[in-house]
Amino acid sequence: MVESIEIRAIVGEEAVSREQVRAWESRRADAVLKKFAARVGHRGIAELMPDRALDELRGAPLDVRRSALTTLKTRLGHAGVYAMVGRELALSERMTRIGVAASRGRTKHAITRLEVPGFSVERFAAWFDNLTAANAETDMIDACPDHYLLRGLRDGRQEVVETTGGSPAVSRFLIDYAKTESLTIPIDPGYPIQIAGQALLDDGVVIGGVRHQFRDRDGTLEALLTVQFPASVPARLIRQHQWHLAVEFSNWMIAAAPVAATS
Repeated sequence: MVESIEIRAIVGEEAVSREQVRAWESRRADAVLKKFAARVGHRGIAELMPDRALDELRGAPLDVRRSALTTLKTRLGHAGVYAMVGRELALSERMTRIGVAASRGRTKHAITRLEVPGFSVERFAAWFDNLTAANAETDMIDACPDHYLLRGLRDGRQEVVETTGGSPAVSRFLIDYAKTESLTIPIDPGYPIQIAGQALLDDGVVIGGVRHQFRDRDGTLEALLTVQFPASVPARLIRQHQWHLAVEFSNWMIAAAPVAATS
C-alpha cells in the first residue's frame, strides 16, 4: 500500500503522527499473527500461504504483514474464521450482553478525526459506499489487522467480526444502516455526508452504533468518526478503538487515493 497522501489524525483530543498510527497497527498485526500461529499452526499456515513462512513475517515491513494477514483470513474463509475465533465470539457476546444491561441505556463514544488535504469528500464517500455495495471483503479486511470478516448480508445489513479496540476477545455483530434511532451520537450539521447505523446482536439487542461524518473544508476532507458503546465499557477500550478508527480509515483513504485525490 503506497502512502501517496497526507493524513492528519486526532485520536480523542490528541493530534498524532502518521508514524504513531502505523506503530499501533504494527503492534496489532503482530498480535494477530501470533494468534494465527497458536490457533492455525505452522502446518495450517503453510496450507493457506505456501509461498511465505510465518517466521519470515516476524520483523517484516508493516505492508508485508498486512498483506499476509489479509491472505490468511480470506483463504481461511468464513467458516474457518468462525472456527478459529468461535470461543472468543461466545465470550465476547456474553460480556457485551452484561455490559449493555449494566449500562441501562447510557453510552460512551470513541471519537477520531482525520484530515486529508487534496481529497474529494464526494469521491471518497462514493468509493467507500461501493465497498459495501460490491461486498468487497478483501478491501474491508485489509484496512486493519483486527478485521476478521466484514461482509454485506442479503437483508442489507453488514456482518462484522473484529477485535473492537482493546477488547480481550474477538466480537461479532451486525450493523443496520437503515436504522439510527438508538444512536446518541449527535448529528453535526456542518458535515453533509453521513454514514450511520446501529450495531446489534442476532436477536436484535442493540449494543451500539456508528456515525461517521464527512465534509470538505477548502479542499481538505475532514472526517469525524464516532463509534457508540455501552457506558460500562472501560475507558481503555474506548481509547484503543479510537486508534482502530485511525488505522482503518487512514488505510481506506490511501486505497481510495487513485479516485479521490484531487492533487
